[in-house]
Amino acid sequence: MANQTAGALSGKKVVLFGSYGWGDGEWLRTWEEEAKAAGAEIAAESLAVNGMPDDDAVADCEALGKALA
Repeated sequence: MANQTAGALSGKKVVLFGSYGWGDGEWLRTWEEEAKAAGAEIAAESLAVNGMPDDDAVADCEALGKALA
């Protein structure tokens, strides 16, 4: 995470999500650790989707957005 972004997260409520096509989503766990270290409040469990999101993943993304709202 870039230092300029990290400073902007302090005290903010955030959710983290993304998709990937290789590995096991380790990048998301690292991103979450960095966001927490920057002072962000993680509003819901982060969501990593392997490949193109299916209907269940889209529903999970919508639920994640509602957790933030």
